[in-house]
Amino acid sequence: MNSRTITTMAGIFSILNTIQFIIFELNQMTHIGFEDKYSLYVDTAYEVSSWVVVYRHNISTGLSVTTITVSCFLLFCLDRNMFIGLLIYTVWIVAYELLSFTMVLLIHGTIKEQFKELSQLYLLLQISRMLLHFASLPFVVRQGFMFYKDPKTVSIAGRRKRSSISTVDSWPPVGLGSLYRKSS
Repeated sequence: MNSRTITTMAGIFSILNTIQFIIFELNQMTHIGFEDKYSLYVDTAYEVSSWVVVYRHNISTGLSVTTITVSCFLLFCLDRNMFIGLLIYTVWIVAYELLSFTMVLLIHGTIKEQFKELSQLYLLLQISRMLLHFASLPFVVRQGFMFYKDPKTVSIAGRRKRSSISTVDSWPPVGLGSLYRKSS
């Protein structure tokens, strides 16, 4: 596979995986029970951890919508052989994964001991997503460098540019008089 194919797969993976994680994030329970609500989280004195727990859904939604938008822009720029989309995608994916990982670590420290297995599963899913995103970044960077170096030479295989002058139009006019000469 070439870097263009892997970059396309990275963009599609990023869109689908972000949708999957936002569904998991928005449906994640924070309290158990009907009448007596039992919280999964420990009350902490750290303002940052408690702020992340309270606004977790809003933070995840904002990061996910931005990631889906940037991934769609990556696919658009890849189709148009534009360098800027690949650069924006690379910078955003690194920032997105680092912010998400930080958020997971902060939440991991506030979960009660009875629910630590869920937190470890969430951490494992985050690390696997980071590895998959970061594994495709060298190919995205390579494709972006190819666009930056010479955007005209990089084209989709099988696409041929047509000349504005047809080969038939460039032939000299041939009439019946030039095919045979009358001897007169």
